[in-house]
Amino acid sequence: MLVVDLDLSGRGAVETARHALAPHRRAGTPSLFLLRDSSAHCLMQANALGARETLPADAPPALLLDTVGAMLGLMGEAGEGARIERHFVAASAALADLLDAAGSGGRLPITAINDSIEALNRAADGGDLNAWLDMVWRHDDATYQHCLLVSGIAAAFAQRLGFREADRRLITGAAVLHDVGKARIPLDILHKPGRLTAAEWEVVQRHPQIGHDMLVAEGGFDPMVLAVALSHHEHLDGSGYPHGLRGAQIPDPVRMITICDIYAALIERRAYKQPMPPEEAYAVLVEMQGKLDRDLVRVFGDVVLAGSIARLGRYRASAPGRGVGKVA
Repeated sequence: MLVVDLDLSGRGAVETARHALAPHRRAGTPSLFLLRDSSAHCLMQANALGARETLPADAPPALLLDTVGAMLGLMGEAGEGARIERHFVAASAALADLLDAAGSGGRLPITAINDSIEALNRAADGGDLNAWLDMVWRHDDATYQHCLLVSGIAAAFAQRLGFREADRRLITGAAVLHDVGKARIPLDILHKPGRLTAAEWEVVQRHPQIGHDMLVAEGGFDPMVLAVALSHHEHLDGSGYPHGLRGAQIPDPVRMITICDIYAALIERRAYKQPMPPEEAYAVLVEMQGKLDRDLVRVFGDVVLAGSIARLGRYRASAPGRGVGKVA
C-alpha cells in the first residue's frame, strides 16, 4: 500500500502526483492520503488520484496506525472477499482516471476504461453484490459512489441475463461511461445538499448530451455506448429527457442501464436523504409501470433482492433524515 502526504491545493503538485501514482493506480495498490486541507476540493483531488482512505495530515499516530493496519489486513485476507476487494480497487482507480480526464478536458484514458470493465465483470463473476455495495459506501464523493454503484449493478445484471462475454463488456462499459457528462457539471450543483432549483436542474439535465458529445469527439466507442450516454434518462412513455423517446426508440441496453441508474440513485447515501432499503427501492421500479421495461425489471429483482442485500438497511442510521430528491 501507499501512504501519500502531499499538498493537493496546487494544480502543479496534482499533475505531478497523477503521473507518479498512475502505475500504482493501475496495479490496484490501495492508497491512504493524508490531507493538509480538508476542503471538498482536496478530497476530490485525493479521490481522483486513487485514494482508498483519507485522514487529516495531523491525525493522531494511533489513528494512522489503526487505519494502515486495517488496510493491510484487507489485503492479507484470503477468499472471495479479498478477490472482489482487489477488483474494486482496480475499478475505482480506473474510474478516478476517467472522471479526472473528462473534467479537465483531456483525452479519455482508454486503457483505464478497459481495466475498469474487466475488473467489474470479474467482480460480478463472484455473484456477491453485497460485497460490492459494502465497498462502494466507503467513497464519500457522490459522483464516484453513483458510478461505482451503477457499474457494479449493471455487471451483475448482465451476468444474470446470461450475456456472452463480449456483450457483458458492452453493457458494463456503457455503465462505466453513462454519466461521464457529469464531469463537466459544476460541483456546487452536483453536491448540493438538498433540492435543486429549476435553473440548477436544467443544468444537470444537460449531462447526457454533454457525455454523448464527449464520447463522439473522442471517437471509437460502440454506438450502443453512445446511446446509453445520451438516453439513460429516457422513459418508455416519453416522459424522460433529453429527447422524450418512446417505446421501440429505446434499445434494450439503454433500458437496462436506466433501471440500474434509478435503483442506484434510490439506495445511495446523499446529504439530503437516507439510502432506501433494497425492497423499497425495487418496489419503486415496479410502480413505474409504463416507464420501465417490465420484463427487465422482473429479472432485475433476482439480482438486487438475492441473498442478504437487505443488510443495506444498517446504513440508514448513518445518514440524515430522508428527503425528496431528483434522480439525475
